[in-house]
Amino acid sequence: MSAIIIPEFKNSKQSSQGREERIFFIIERVKEHPDFHFEAVAYTKERCTNVAAIDDLINMCLRMMLYGPQTRKDIIEQILLMMKIHD
Repeated sequence: MSAIIIPEFKNSKQSSQGREERIFFIIERVKEHPDFHFEAVAYTKERCTNVAAIDDLINMCLRMMLYGPQTRKDIIEQILLMMKIHD
């Protein structure tokens, strides 16, 4: 997996469009992760063999975007639910 480069986003991270823009950026990075298998069934190890690695990847991206701890926690939970990795 290559290094993650955070792009220049169009919207402010405080806006709802900015938050959505960043979430979709992170989802694309997660889909590229070797421990994530997007086509498999949700909530199974076939879909995500290492949830901790995916969680770490999302957290790293959010840290690079300078989000605070509580916001990172909320966004991580939202992404895991959106991707049906966690219930």
